[in-house]
Amino acid sequence: MYQSLILIMLGYIFTYILQNMIRKLLIETGQVVFNFQGIKIPTSMGIAIILSTVLVFSFIMPFGFNTSLEILYIVYAGCLMGFVGIIDDFFGDSLSKGFKGHIINLIKGKLTTGGLKAIMGIVASYIISLQVSTIFYELVVNVLLISLTTNFINLLDTRPGRAIKGFSIFTFLLFLMNGNMTNIQYIVLGALVAYLPLDLKAKGMLGDTGSNFIGIVLGASMVITIENFVFRVSLLIIVLLLNFISEKYSFSKMIETNKILSFIDHLGRDS
Repeated sequence: MYQSLILIMLGYIFTYILQNMIRKLLIETGQVVFNFQGIKIPTSMGIAIILSTVLVFSFIMPFGFNTSLEILYIVYAGCLMGFVGIIDDFFGDSLSKGFKGHIINLIKGKLTTGGLKAIMGIVASYIISLQVSTIFYELVVNVLLISLTTNFINLLDTRPGRAIKGFSIFTFLLFLMNGNMTNIQYIVLGALVAYLPLDLKAKGMLGDTGSNFIGIVLGASMVITIENFVFRVSLLIIVLLLNFISEKYSFSKMIETNKILSFIDHLGRDS
């Protein structure tokens, strides 16, 4: 337990120190976008989360913490998805909307930043799944669960704090049911606690950089910590349905019309 608390604290401290420097850098280099309120704020603040996680992970390696090969692959895949997220944040286009739109463009031979994100999401998920899968159908389930979970968290990042709350709620529920978390989850949780006030006040945006990273951390942690294959398949069905629903309906509208979800969504926000 004390190791978990140390990881949370380290994630918090490193992020608290880094985030304002990253925010200033993004503003000075013109990496700002209009948020849902029409206010210009720096995007790709997820860079602070990624850097903090990597620094904490590097720091704890000599001290006997669990830094197994599987966890190392999550860090690698997370950084890969963060890099693709930066490309989407900085150079993103509006040639297509939604997963279906990106696939259609890929079939036509047209690569969008969203299409690139989809391709690399599958590649990153495959890299992690190879480490924990023993048979082919398990590999397929794990790849789909990681990539669809990553995309789901990315879809939530349209309002202040929403992606972070989604990550935290899923992590908490999984911990209650499974009683287990990866060390990188503890680090990311600490990092998100430090960053959340800035996000809720709309002074920064995780961007695809951050939502991709925390999404793949969540998905990968699911396949590593959940040994029950039926449970994993059940989670896959849930995230598959959520991704499918997002193609037809707006999550924002659905959340606003549900009292409980709306309360959670607005909790801590200025508006």
